[in-house]
Amino acid sequence: MTDLSFASATELTDLIRRRKLSPEELMRHTLDRIRTADATLNSVVALDPERALAESAALTSRISRGEDPGPLAGLPILVKDLEDAEGFPTSRGTSAYHNSPPATGDSLHVARLRAAGALVIGKTNLPPLGAAVHTANDAHGITRNPWNPERTPGGSSGGAAAAVAAGLVALATAGDGGGSTRIPAALCGVVGLKPSRGRIPQGPSRMPCWPQHACLSGMARTVSDTALHLDVAAGHHPADPYSLPAPATSYLDGLGTPLPALRVAVLHTLGVAAPRTEMLRALERTADILRAQGHDVRDDDAALPGAADFPAPFQLRQKVLAHNRLLGVLDDFTTRRADFEPWFADLLDGGRNIAPAEFAAYWAHRSLLDRWTAELFDRFDLLLMPTVPTTAWLAEGPDVTTAVRERTLPISYTSVFNDTGHPAISVPAGLGPDGLPCAVQLVARHHREDLLLGAAQVVETAEGTLHPPAFATLA
Repeated sequence: MTDLSFASATELTDLIRRRKLSPEELMRHTLDRIRTADATLNSVVALDPERALAESAALTSRISRGEDPGPLAGLPILVKDLEDAEGFPTSRGTSAYHNSPPATGDSLHVARLRAAGALVIGKTNLPPLGAAVHTANDAHGITRNPWNPERTPGGSSGGAAAAVAAGLVALATAGDGGGSTRIPAALCGVVGLKPSRGRIPQGPSRMPCWPQHACLSGMARTVSDTALHLDVAAGHHPADPYSLPAPATSYLDGLGTPLPALRVAVLHTLGVAAPRTEMLRALERTADILRAQGHDVRDDDAALPGAADFPAPFQLRQKVLAHNRLLGVLDDFTTRRADFEPWFADLLDGGRNIAPAEFAAYWAHRSLLDRWTAELFDRFDLLLMPTVPTTAWLAEGPDVTTAVRERTLPISYTSVFNDTGHPAISVPAGLGPDGLPCAVQLVARHHREDLLLGAAQVVETAEGTLHPPAFATLA
């Protein structure tokens, strides 16, 4: 009997298409799993069991009449609470929007998943407007890591990562503006892909400047499921003029194609990080896996532009993001500042005080990052590095002062590729001495998700998938 809790999305949808499992049976299992497991995690912040059961029963009936259930074939999914899903309120991770009315429509991303047969059953927790690397807010509380509830699942897609890692669902939506998919994926031992900028269309957006940084994504336990999600979600939409055309071939089907011989750069610190020993061991083990497959894997000492000025470039970036977030909530923040979490209100206030010279410096730095990555990709096909410098920090969040001093800033390896727009994926790479997941990040040229997914699957095949023990044995 298949373990439904940790079956992949590709396995579950195959069972449903072959009528070995009905959407209604899977939905009942999923709702029971959430009731049992999420009391510890607090990853799901809105759930509609009655609607979920009704929709799964209706789909079961249609399949019995011979209808095609679509590529996602009745798969229950959870949506990060920064995106609209019709029928659910969108709290955006803050007490200021906790009592919002249900959304009257879906985001473009969610609409595509529904059209492919997915059943949206609820929303997942995040920090206010995605503004932290741990998941907590005054509306819904703290979300915890299924590997150790004293630790965080990361942020901002922490609810999605915790839910997928604990076997609540096989697929959840996420988003990544500085590492918000890859960081939680790394801390929870799942797969997190930030696609190329524009690969998944955005809209309707309340964050007018965010598309310059953020990419919508999925959270999954396997590379195959990540490819399946991208097949469904990718492709141009006229509501997002910056979105890319649909790929010519299926990412999922492409996983069966052998990779060409690749030139891979192993980057240890980027000149700004001091990764823990367990992260470096995971990195070297992954490099050896790729070497054994015949790829040309070489150490490289490339440092980020501005590395000598650490942490100033990161601080400037965060100030620009605070300004962008402020633009997205300006009217509400002006009239009811007290409704926002106090620390988040202070962050937004900081976004008011950015000068034109700081914007100019930020964009000048971004142009340096573009040139830096262009030079690297003249010499290499893939970049390999840690995803984060450490395993999961405390559920209440990292000590940023200590992280700067010790050079363990969580976004050290991730935010650069939001600025440059390159596709990047976090893949599990074993456990550290503390029993928490380690991970590596692979980065490819613009628009080469196919190479990225293929290389990630090589690593996954060698390392295997991870399941948190307490939840793997949970009935």
